[in-house]
Amino acid sequence: MDLLQIARKRLFSFNNQDWSHHRASSNKTLTSAILLLSLCASSAWTFAKELRLTNENGESTLSLENAINIAQTRDDWLIKSRVEQQRLITLSEGANVLPDPTLSVGFLNLPTDSLALDQEPMTQLKVGVSQMFPRGDTLSLQEAQLQQMADIQPIKRADRRQKVALQTTLLWLDAYQSQASYAIVKDAEPLFDKLGDIVSAGYTSSTGKANQQDLIRAELELVRLQDRLVTLSTQQRFALSKLTQFLSEAGQTTNHTNSVATHYTSVSALPSEQLQFLPHDKQALLTSDSVDEYTLYSMLINHPLVVAIDQRISAEQIGVNIAQQSHKPQYGVNASYALRDDTPVAQGGNSRADFFSIGMSVSLPLFSTAKQDAQVSSSIQRVEITKTEKRLLLRELIAGLKSSIDQYQGASQRLNVYRDQILPQMSQQTDAVLNAYTNDLGDFSEVVRAKIAELDAQITTVNIDVAKRKALATIEYYFSEYHTGAQSTADASRLSSSTERAGGIK
Repeated sequence: MDLLQIARKRLFSFNNQDWSHHRASSNKTLTSAILLLSLCASSAWTFAKELRLTNENGESTLSLENAINIAQTRDDWLIKSRVEQQRLITLSEGANVLPDPTLSVGFLNLPTDSLALDQEPMTQLKVGVSQMFPRGDTLSLQEAQLQQMADIQPIKRADRRQKVALQTTLLWLDAYQSQASYAIVKDAEPLFDKLGDIVSAGYTSSTGKANQQDLIRAELELVRLQDRLVTLSTQQRFALSKLTQFLSEAGQTTNHTNSVATHYTSVSALPSEQLQFLPHDKQALLTSDSVDEYTLYSMLINHPLVVAIDQRISAEQIGVNIAQQSHKPQYGVNASYALRDDTPVAQGGNSRADFFSIGMSVSLPLFSTAKQDAQVSSSIQRVEITKTEKRLLLRELIAGLKSSIDQYQGASQRLNVYRDQILPQMSQQTDAVLNAYTNDLGDFSEVVRAKIAELDAQITTVNIDVAKRKALATIEYYFSEYHTGAQSTADASRLSSSTERAGGIK
């Protein structure tokens, strides 16, 4: 940054001097300015690589780690998932309960001529109760199935956290890419501006070698530079705006004036790669020339999406057992008590005995066998469909992981080529063109073209670095794992408090 400031001071002070004293040495002045431009561009590239992007107003910047933490903490989907888990657990607790008994009350054998309760000996007031019992182990199986379905939610939440981290990282990298490119171009803008002034001075000088074409070219490149700044600034604001969906407060409306996203207008420096946190076998994949699918399969078998499908298969297999219970008979018991009135006084007023009845009922699946077989077959087919979905998911994950590894390796190779070969050669080319122009063997347009090409190469290097980081973030998502024992216990401890917080969101 010291070199950049010195160059700017020298160029700006040059504009305030009397041009009449420099007409005799305009070529020498122009050459010196171009040399300063080369040094300043190199300094701007170094500054972009070590960027600590804090804006000029002193506003806070958004680091990648902070963005991920905020996005995962304020994700409404996680609250919805916990409420859904609690709903299924509540249903499972009430699933293994017998159906309510049936109470019946009625008058039997009431004479139609007098409606008298004591006229006929068979007239009675009957109170009965009956209870049906589900087929086989249907109730306990339904409870187990609902519990299995509830256990899917913690796995989905683990995958959701990883997806939110991935999406936040990609959007953050988009903002960083635009901002780092903007910083490179912005530092070159005043230099091109002063170069235009110098060319203009050389054009008006009687001994200068600059012509009208050089003057127009200098002004045109400055306008293009300003257009590129507007484009990069717009892209940065767009990426930060898209981050709003992950950074907004839970339960917050989109038009909230105090949205957390409005506090950030820039992002921080690009963090270093954290490959040491990956297991050695997974690190080896990033540099391996060939990867067999079986190795990728073994690494993806514990991915949250795969574990969630396994859990779903377990729940659907219980559904098969529930359907098989329909072949078993359904039992019911009933009991009733019938009150009879005494005989009329005219007939002696004798007491009549009350009646008590008890019985049992059982269903006979004589005509519904085809229906029950169809239910069992449908449940089995549902399990097979889900197993097919698992195979398709694994294929998709394997293909995505292989593609991301290829992208990471390709970006790594390109980044090494740009840093070790292209950028140094671009700098050498610029020096060669500058020497040719100084010795009247080249023209001004070649000098400008060389500097623009070097600027583009610096921006391309930033783009490749960002593409490499995006591929690495995607690979880290594919490498995420879920182990049922430890993680489900930790998630269950947060379930109750999270549900209570969700209940307060309107």
